[in-house]
Amino acid sequence: MGLVGFLRAALVATAILSAAGSFAHAKVADCARSPAQIFATTGNSVVEIFSIAINPFLVSDRIIPRGGSGYVMEDGYVITNYHVVADAKTVVVTYDGTGVEAEVVGIDPTLDIAVLRPYFMAPDAKAIRMAGDADIMIGQTAYTIGFPLGLGKTISTGIVSGYGRVLPITTSSWLSPFVQTDAAISPGSSGGALVDSCGRLIGMITMGVDPGRGENVGFAIPVSVLRPVIDELIRTGKVARPWHGLYGQFVTPPILLMLGIPAEAWEENTGFLVETVEPGSAADRVGLRGGSWPVNWGGTQILLGGEIITHVNDIRIDSLETALNVVRSLKIGDMVHLVGVREAGRFEVSVTLEERPLLREELELYR
Repeated sequence: MGLVGFLRAALVATAILSAAGSFAHAKVADCARSPAQIFATTGNSVVEIFSIAINPFLVSDRIIPRGGSGYVMEDGYVITNYHVVADAKTVVVTYDGTGVEAEVVGIDPTLDIAVLRPYFMAPDAKAIRMAGDADIMIGQTAYTIGFPLGLGKTISTGIVSGYGRVLPITTSSWLSPFVQTDAAISPGSSGGALVDSCGRLIGMITMGVDPGRGENVGFAIPVSVLRPVIDELIRTGKVARPWHGLYGQFVTPPILLMLGIPAEAWEENTGFLVETVEPGSAADRVGLRGGSWPVNWGGTQILLGGEIITHVNDIRIDSLETALNVVRSLKIGDMVHLVGVREAGRFEVSVTLEERPLLREELELYR
């Protein structure tokens, strides 16, 4: 992780290409279990969650109730979406009609994940089995199990419609490429289980698309993303990430044309275009600037006017693969040396990456 943002389109394409490579070798187990069998077994691992948050700055409408779903892990932990328990003063986990209070052990608003620990759990509530990272294939049968609309535990069937879907939600969204499914997802399903034909978890249900924008389109966080985050949340209560504070995209020929750079100079000016800089971040401390000139290209808004980073720690940012490798290699405490171009000419800066705090602006997305 590090230098967040390296290209919106680039990260999407890389995630999809990477996923496609794993699909070629994936062997999806054919357990031939019926929906009824999966509901009778894996359904025992899915619980309903209810939370209450209180806004101390309001007199009316200060009570904020939220409902959702979750699933049971080893040692009795329950995993759900952060937005189901955001700012909660009280959290109740309900299993087969029996509710018990739970404490929030750890949260990761960046990827919308939370870990709960009920004060006790029904003895027949079984921990869910997790599929392997490669045990997923586009077109395979998939089932959602959760509590949509508070109607009670429900199972729906569909397929895995896509993989590596990066949605433009936040500047950190590229960290969590989603599994796309056409199995039914409604309010209340959040935090529930997306499982394969063996009843194994392949993703945590996170969001559906408003019917006015599309039909049968829902998303889940895949187990490859969930597993390391859950482990860290259980150990430390948070996820430590470096705070570079940059967001933007890889420079493409259309962008170079809009910047007025002649074709003979394209190669030396290719790199990462800085669009935004988070206040207080490492990028902000060394004076990097984002763009201020909005341009729409192919349905995507681009902010022009920021610097173009051409080298990171003497590595030339000249391809998608190189950019992504650099992003993933940076850690908290690393000294990062950047070289790039701006209106006044070439520049060089160095900065130490600190841990990314829980940003108020990020938390506001869930309130």
